[in-house]
Amino acid sequence: MVAMRKWGLLLSLVSTTAFAQEGITTGSFPVARRNVVSLSLPLEGMYPQLAIEGERVVGEHVSVSLGVFGSFEHGRQRLDDPPSTGYEGQDSTRYRLGLAPAVRFYLTGPAPQGLWVSPRLELSYGGDDTDQVGDLPPGGGFSLFARESEVWSLGGLALVGYSVVLESGFTVQAGVGLGARREALSYDTAGLLSGGGETPAERAHQTTWIFTQRVLVNLGWAF
Repeated sequence: MVAMRKWGLLLSLVSTTAFAQEGITTGSFPVARRNVVSLSLPLEGMYPQLAIEGERVVGEHVSVSLGVFGSFEHGRQRLDDPPSTGYEGQDSTRYRLGLAPAVRFYLTGPAPQGLWVSPRLELSYGGDDTDQVGDLPPGGGFSLFARESEVWSLGGLALVGYSVVLESGFTVQAGVGLGARREALSYDTAGLLSGGGETPAERAHQTTWIFTQRVLVNLGWAF
């Protein structure tokens, strides 16, 4: 009987050790969930953007992510009382596409859950195309207007936030951050002559530093 008890205790210890070793290898919840796919809610900006982000856990407290974001807007402007020349207004289309790689360092809890800090890069390209509807009105003076423009942007952000992973896998991520970006803008200009004609279009270039702030709310799924 004593021998059987000893064998039972030995088997129990071996089983416990094997289970613990499996837990270290695969990780218990939420460590076992090493991938997160999330959708960013458009909360700010004159032209709010949508973003999809994929996150991969590479260490107990470290993950890497890559986001793809974009925005699109099409507008129509019409005069209430168009002139006799037939000019009615203009149509404009604005768009922006970009990539955002990032690293997250989790200060509390195993990734992908807990308080984190994150350096983040953002590279984007955008354009603004404006087309007139009807003929330009005649008149005196000389005015300039942008007809087609494109902009390249490169910047960085420092973010702090918190991620929650529910047992079902549903995730909520929230954060705030500050950063800066450099924009290189190029656009076409043309002028109106007093007789109603146009001067030849010219290409202009402009570079600007912009300081930014960010409010981040992502909803997604961990697996």
